[in-house]
Amino acid sequence: MPDDGVDMASMMGGMGGDGGAGGMPDMASMMGGMGGAGGAGGMDMASMMSGMGGMGGMGGMEGMGGMGGMGGMGGGGGGGPPADPFPPVKSDVKLIACSTCKTLARRLHSEMSKWDKKTIASEEAIRSKVTQMCDSSSVSGAWVRELDMVESSDGKKIELKRQSSQGYCEVECKTIELACKAVLEESEIDLVVGIYKSFKANKKLEKAALIERWCTSEEAWAANVEGGCASGVPKVPKNRKPGPPFASKSAPAFVPPVSAPPSAEL
Repeated sequence: MPDDGVDMASMMGGMGGDGGAGGMPDMASMMGGMGGAGGAGGMDMASMMSGMGGMGGMGGMEGMGGMGGMGGMGGGGGGGPPADPFPPVKSDVKLIACSTCKTLARRLHSEMSKWDKKTIASEEAIRSKVTQMCDSSSVSGAWVRELDMVESSDGKKIELKRQSSQGYCEVECKTIELACKAVLEESEIDLVVGIYKSFKANKKLEKAALIERWCTSEEAWAANVEGGCASGVPKVPKNRKPGPPFASKSAPAFVPPVSAPPSAEL
């Protein structure tokens, strides 16, 4: 037994001197961390707990700190939203911007007749209604799901053809939706103000006037959108591949034929 007055904490500190060299510390190493100050005298419970806290902050020990690290990993593991299985073809937007603007104008004119007095009395309410027109999942934007992008016979342009039923919102639907948003982004402020003023003057815009003012005139609200009617619709590139066929929701689902079971041998 040492005769220099070293207590048990100091002895344990000496035993644990090599424990911090790496890996998982054994009990002696842990006690070494706890008793690092033991040589100088006694060590109370607060000091011991402080030593344990210091060990927890180091990376060599799986403890509460380790669990916290795992929690951080879990938070980052979720990632972002899944990729869209039917992304829009951004290069096609300028090819259909003019057609989309005119179709949107016709549909908006039809929707305007359904607006109540509260809507037409507020620019903000009108803006909300207009924005919904480009959301294919909304009631007002359902028209987007009725359109098919059809290549002309000479292959120089793409036309929007209305179908007899709604389709699934896949690649072409998402592309039309993106073109609709591009038109609105360019013209929303002027459009909303123009509609508001027409209602305030009790002179609702006629359909032809709305199309001209919004899309086709040289000073149209959407004149600066890429591929807009006023700036000229670009020709379809020769190497562009035709889009997928229109996927109607009313089309009967394919049911594979059921083969007859093999006859039992007698």
